[in-house]
Amino acid sequence: MKKIFSLILVLLLSVVLFSACSNEGNEENKESNAVEENTQVNLETEENNEGEKAEDEEIKEGIFPGNIAYDFTLLDKEGNEISLSSLREKVVFLNFWASWCGPCQAEMPHMQKVYEEYKDKDVVILAVNLTLSERGGIEGVNSFLEENKYTFPVLYDSDEDQSVGEKYRVSSIPTTYIINKEGIIVNRLAGAMNEEMIKEQIELGME
Repeated sequence: MKKIFSLILVLLLSVVLFSACSNEGNEENKESNAVEENTQVNLETEENNEGEKAEDEEIKEGIFPGNIAYDFTLLDKEGNEISLSSLREKVVFLNFWASWCGPCQAEMPHMQKVYEEYKDKDVVILAVNLTLSERGGIEGVNSFLEENKYTFPVLYDSDEDQSVGEKYRVSSIPTTYIINKEGIIVNRLAGAMNEEMIKEQIELGME
């Protein structure tokens, strides 16, 4: 009986461990390359109480559902400055990722498909690369994107002093924020998603 219990415990831990990569390094985070429907984790935990508000209170900036998403400005591949606030009136699928992360690699083909379907609508697939964790820097990231023919917008979080990943408390990747047209966070999730799950989250942002 103890052996059976131990086996079940190991299997459960494996599902949790390989659903997302730690954002502390890239040495041991390449094992997982499959998107499982049970890997997506909703981060609406007890700390989301910080994002709750009374109807008559002003909506505050923050990182939880109900908050206005923190604004930031980063460079894209062409060297253009892109601010999150400039994307108001559009639903934003804000995804934090790194090229060495297995679950990120598994999720990105699905992001590309959704991008191609929604790019002419009021939806933005915005992938923020945690460049400080990349061994090859921006050049390495660009090579990865070109090799895989990813064309959705990518921004580079490369400033140690003003890390967007830290501001959004990204401790594992991929981590995704769904932001509605008013700039308010609708959902916050950790773990890789497939095409169907991404579409469900985007539709949630459109409500």
